[in-house]
Amino acid sequence: MNLGKKALQVAKIGLAARRISKARTASDKAQARDALAALFSDAKGVTMKVGQLLAGHGGDNEFTDLVTSVEPLPLGEIEPLVAESLGRSVDDLFVDIEESQAAASLGQVHKAHLKDGREVAVKVRYPGIADAVDAELKLAGLMPGLGPVKKWGFDLDGYKTTLKANMDRELDYTSEARRQIEFGQRVNVPGLVVPKVHEDVLSDGVLVQEWQSGLPLSKISGWPEADRMAVARILLGTLLNSLFEAGRVHGDPHPGNSYYRKTARGQAEVVLMDYGCIVDVDDTARLALLKMILGLRKGEPVDALQGFSAMGFEAEKLALIAEPLAAVTNVLLLPFLHDGDFDFADWSLKNRFEALLGENRWWFRSAGPPTLLLLLRAFQGLVQQLEQLQVSINWWQVLTDHVTAQTRKQAENLNLPDLPEGVMQTNVATDLSAKAAQHLKVVVTRDGENVVEIAMPGRAARNIENLIPEDVLAQIEASGEVDFAAIKKHLEETGLSPQDIFTFDNGEKQYRVWLE
Repeated sequence: MNLGKKALQVAKIGLAARRISKARTASDKAQARDALAALFSDAKGVTMKVGQLLAGHGGDNEFTDLVTSVEPLPLGEIEPLVAESLGRSVDDLFVDIEESQAAASLGQVHKAHLKDGREVAVKVRYPGIADAVDAELKLAGLMPGLGPVKKWGFDLDGYKTTLKANMDRELDYTSEARRQIEFGQRVNVPGLVVPKVHEDVLSDGVLVQEWQSGLPLSKISGWPEADRMAVARILLGTLLNSLFEAGRVHGDPHPGNSYYRKTARGQAEVVLMDYGCIVDVDDTARLALLKMILGLRKGEPVDALQGFSAMGFEAEKLALIAEPLAAVTNVLLLPFLHDGDFDFADWSLKNRFEALLGENRWWFRSAGPPTLLLLLRAFQGLVQQLEQLQVSINWWQVLTDHVTAQTRKQAENLNLPDLPEGVMQTNVATDLSAKAAQHLKVVVTRDGENVVEIAMPGRAARNIENLIPEDVLAQIEASGEVDFAAIKKHLEETGLSPQDIFTFDNGEKQYRVWLE
C-alpha cells in the first residue's frame, strides 16, 4: 500500500471510529462497526495499534471484535519468514506448526510443537512491518478525532520520541524477550504467570515461548466472587509490584494480552502476555508517588507540586494551577487512602477531577511526562478490568502485601528534588488583580467547524508565544498582523483581565485567542 492510500486509510479509520462513538441507535452502531471492520481488514502496524487502543479493555467494547478478528497471513507465507529469521528450516525446529487463529498489530502467533515435544507459541513479525510503521508514524497527524491535541502547550516532540522508541522495541523480539524474562524474574506475584521464553529459538523477528491457555476476562463473569476477587488481587498486585518494586510496568493491557484460569487445586491464575510495551519508571518517580501515598495515609502534609515534579511533571506549568493540586492528589489516590474494600462507584473520578480543575484539566494532563500516557493506560486498563470483575478489594492491603517494607521505608525517607528555580515565584499570584481572567482560551476553526478548543490557566498568557505551534507562529510573524511585544505589555498593564488577545486567518484556518 503506497503512502497516499495509507494516509487515506488512516484518515478513514479515524472517521469511522468517530461514527461508532457518536452512533445513537443499535442499527447505526452496527453499520458504523461494519464500515470500520472493512477498513481494518488489511490493517497492520500503527493502524491496528489504534484499533487496540480504541478497544480499551472491556470485553463488550464496540471495537474489541475488530482487533481480534483481522485475518492473519496464511502459514505458507509465514514459514519462509521463520526460516530466514532463525537461519533454520521450520521442519528442523518444529514437529508441527498450526495456522494462526488471529492477527496482532505487528505480527501473529502460531501454535506449534518443538522437536522435544514441548508445546509453544511462535510469534512472527510481519514482513516489511518496520518500514510500514515508520510510514504510518509520519501520517499519525492525519488521524481525525483520535488522541489529544498535538500542540498548544503539549509536548509533541516528547510524545513522538516516546512513541517511536516504544514501537522500535515492539518490533525487536530479542528486546521483547529480554523484557519478558526480566519481568518474570523481578515481578513476584502469586498467581501471575509469565510465559517462559525459549532463548535458543529467538531472533529479532521470531519469538518462541511456552504455550499458555485460558479464558478471556469476559468469560469469567460467572466465576464465584471469591475467585473473581482473587483475580482482582493478582491484577492489582502485579501493577503495584511491577511499578514500585521493579520500576517496569506492562503498558499494553488490551483484551488479547491476558488469560484467566484455575489450577487443578482451584486457585485463580492470570497469564500475562506480550511484553513489547514495558514502561520503565525511574526510581525517583516511583518512590515519589509511593511517598505521596504513604504521607496521605498517615495524614502528613504532602507538597503536591514538589511530588508531581519529582514524578516528571513540568513544575513550571503545574505552578500555574497549584492551588487545587493537594485536593487533586487526594482524589487521584483515593483507592489507596480508603480503609477496607474500595467501591469504584464511590470514586466518581471524572466528576471530581473536573470539579477541581475545571477547564484546566487539559493543562494538568499536558504537564505530565510522555511516559504518563502509557502509565495511565495501564492504570485505566486495571480499573476497567476490576469493574468488569464486579468486585471490590482493599487497595491498601494489596499494596502492603506486594510492596516490601524496605521499599516503603525508602520512599518515606526520599528527599524530593527541589523545584526548578523561579517556580515558587510563578506560583505566587499576589501580583494579579482581582479582575484577572481565569482562563486563556484558544479556538481554531476550519470550514466553519471548531477543530481545536483549549483552555489554559489565565497566567499562561504571559508566555503566549511559546504556546503557539511553531508553524502557526511563523505564519503570524510573517503576516505582520500581530505585535506580541505590544500584546504582552498590554496584558501586564491590564492585569491579565478578560479581553481578546488576537485573531488570525491563514486562509485555511481561523485562530482566536482570548482571556476569559
